[in-house]
Amino acid sequence: MMSDRLGYDVTDPTVQVLRSSAFMQNGPVKQVRSLEDLDRWVRSQAYHDTIAYINHTSRAIQGHRMSRNRESRNFDFPVSEQMRRLCEIFDGLDHLLIEHTPKPEDSDPVSYKTWMQQMFQHVFSKLDEAIRSNCKHINELGQYLRRSFGNVTTMDFGPANELMFVFFLCGLFRAGILLAGDTIAAALMLYNRYIHLVRRLVATYSLPLVKDPMSSIDDYCLLPYLWGAAQLSLDSPFSPMQCEQQQVQRQQQDYMMLELVEHLQRSRSGQLSQVAFQLWSLLSVPTWPQVYRGLERNYIDTVLCSFQTLEQAIFCELMSFEPAMPPGNQLERAYLGAQYLERHNQEEEENAEEQANLWEPSPPVSRYVSMEPESFLGFQEPSAFQPKTKSKSKANEKEDSEEDQRFWMLRQVVDEKDPNNAMFFPDRAVNQNDSVTSFATEGP
Repeated sequence: MMSDRLGYDVTDPTVQVLRSSAFMQNGPVKQVRSLEDLDRWVRSQAYHDTIAYINHTSRAIQGHRMSRNRESRNFDFPVSEQMRRLCEIFDGLDHLLIEHTPKPEDSDPVSYKTWMQQMFQHVFSKLDEAIRSNCKHINELGQYLRRSFGNVTTMDFGPANELMFVFFLCGLFRAGILLAGDTIAAALMLYNRYIHLVRRLVATYSLPLVKDPMSSIDDYCLLPYLWGAAQLSLDSPFSPMQCEQQQVQRQQQDYMMLELVEHLQRSRSGQLSQVAFQLWSLLSVPTWPQVYRGLERNYIDTVLCSFQTLEQAIFCELMSFEPAMPPGNQLERAYLGAQYLERHNQEEEENAEEQANLWEPSPPVSRYVSMEPESFLGFQEPSAFQPKTKSKSKANEKEDSEEDQRFWMLRQVVDEKDPNNAMFFPDRAVNQNDSVTSFATEGP
């Protein structure tokens, strides 16, 4: 029997169909449980997609500033309506942080758990509102996003949480929710909102920080260093060694690296050479592409190849632990600065008919194409596949309500042993008697 809608023979399921069934049964799961699993990780599709996303973004954000133009009040990169809706998720998270700031009589752990419980609820409902399309990957994207703000069991924050946000960003492009034109805004707007919120979370709740002892950068979020150096690799108004100069620091609203330097000096109360010696030493090299290369090696070694980090990561369909196809596919590299200009000019000469725009970002990662039923990892909004009618019978309304609730339940596949996997109900307020609270207080 052949399904015209799905395009495969359900009596003889293909590999893709079997994999989709596994995803429906298991949802996002941890895959790195031993050091041997790191070999599988570096050959996986998720590893290749993560490298490709970071490096394509690094190339795209060169020469762009984070702040608006003072005259036009516009950014110098495109900002889609979809991107604005995603950024609004952080407006609600900021409000929750203000609402649950610890009082003198409260303990930081209790306040942090309360914020995390509210955040779990907020993420899924706001993702629905932000995406507004027939997307069956909301469960997976929501799982990545809500693991980006720390660990509710160990009550700490580390590079593994930042990696989950990278998975979230990469998954948005893989699912086709964000497009090539959103590449710059995803880094300089959406990721920037994430970093600012994380800094406030760590300071507000006094979260312990998990760091890889082998990292030459003493910080819990390392990607801002990488993208900060990439941003300055074209048309930089200052050299790496000028970062601490007062007249340069006035541009911190424009450049991610200057924000980092200012944050380190302010939070650790000292000069950069005293509070972040490794970074200060790295900024002594002549050019920003050289700084980027040093930071890139450190990021791959101490984040993307760290067992301590990867054992906390979860994988599913968009960010798959399956081997990359084709096997042996070469990893992407970020060509920056003069090297980028040279390659761009060479491509223009070789293909004069297709004049590439220097400032137009290319897609940061390949689009994921699925053959799977829409309800496996999410749901279809009724408006997406059937017209609305002005009147409905009570029986039809009840049937639609039950069907919607079933789809909502499919979104969240619960692992009862994982306290981060609290059951999600879209229209229910969190209170102390809910299962969300009980899950959040259980051990791993």
